[in-house]
Amino acid sequence: MKVLFTVSDWVGHYYCMVPLGWALQAAGHEVRVACPPPQSGALSAAGLTPVPVLDGLDMTYCNRLARYQEAVEGRSALPGLPLHPGTGRPVRSLDDFDLAAESKRFWLDAARRVRASFDGAVGFGRAWGPDLVVHDLMAPEGALVARLAGVPALYCSAGLFGAAETEPVLDTGLEDVTGSFARHGAAPWDRGQIEYVLDPSPARSLPPHGAARRIPVRPVPYNGPGSVPDWLMEPSARPRIAVLWGYSATTMYGPHVPALAYAVEAAAATGAEVVLTASAEQVAALGVLPGNVRVLTGFPVQLLLETCTAVVHHGGANTVVGALAQGVPQVCLTLSMDLPVYRERVHRAGGAVVRSAFESGREQIGEAVTAVLHEERYRDEARAVAAELEAYPAPSQLVAPLERLARDGRWDPSLATAGR
Repeated sequence: MKVLFTVSDWVGHYYCMVPLGWALQAAGHEVRVACPPPQSGALSAAGLTPVPVLDGLDMTYCNRLARYQEAVEGRSALPGLPLHPGTGRPVRSLDDFDLAAESKRFWLDAARRVRASFDGAVGFGRAWGPDLVVHDLMAPEGALVARLAGVPALYCSAGLFGAAETEPVLDTGLEDVTGSFARHGAAPWDRGQIEYVLDPSPARSLPPHGAARRIPVRPVPYNGPGSVPDWLMEPSARPRIAVLWGYSATTMYGPHVPALAYAVEAAAATGAEVVLTASAEQVAALGVLPGNVRVLTGFPVQLLLETCTAVVHHGGANTVVGALAQGVPQVCLTLSMDLPVYRERVHRAGGAVVRSAFESGREQIGEAVTAVLHEERYRDEARAVAAELEAYPAPSQLVAPLERLARDGRWDPSLATAGR
């Protein structure tokens, strides 16, 4: 069986798909990952075969542009001036960047690149001939390839993101804004045509999927390759708190988000061993760190979380679900997904205190860190949700029903026996 994955230029959206790729390859199937060229290295490092034929939005530029727009309109939640969308450096004045002209140029170029991405996917799909397609939140090109080839397609969610979202920030990527389906001779596309969703969300916190069939899958945390330092393999004499601040958080919002400094301060004040994972630029911006704070840069967090008593992070779905899967109580300080509906989903999942990174001060973050570290109810909830997710079918257990789906177009859940 040939299985095509299509992924976007955003690792947080597709790292959840990597274990399924491993499972399919281990079962003897061919897997190819159509991707934007910048993702070839990460996919190769994950042991998958990239096919760099996609293009699309520069998400970092796009997010910085949105933050600049907020600053110009007086709606910015961050102190000071925004980052220059192109350089990523703070501007000295809002006049340093021509927002109107650059916004027009960006969106015209983005439309051209999105069309080229669909064309690249279609060209490869016709040449390779997949039997099954899996796509991430921001890569609906796979759905078009499947439509033209007459094979099944599945949307793979990182968790907490549905196929039938209504919030503008949450539904990004699942529409065909360039009309590429019709341009290639397929019926116009909308989210209502998604038939299958691979979803690791806890049952108590399911996102909306509309008419699509939800296929639960056990989350297998993956955040890139890496090696474990000697000290991390030794039991800690004190509780260990991870403070995770993703590379994307810094590139989009800059290294001076007050919430991170408050989180490091609060975690260190508990007397725990604190492990901060962030970019070198972000660590430098924090200045002198307390003596009980260790720093790991570019470290795969799944190897860290399994040793931790609690975790504080920037709110990405990949991190939220990874912490849920490993039964670690968490403080979620939402950044890019700073919406009440998203905070409520994380809260319902259990074992978490959820706060807006923009609206929370030193005292609120300190109270949240103390709560997840010392209150037994958060540990109990975290263990309960981890046990629930452990009972979902593992990616390897979905191989047989995916084979059936590719062969005769029918999903047979009896072939995916839950548990080990």
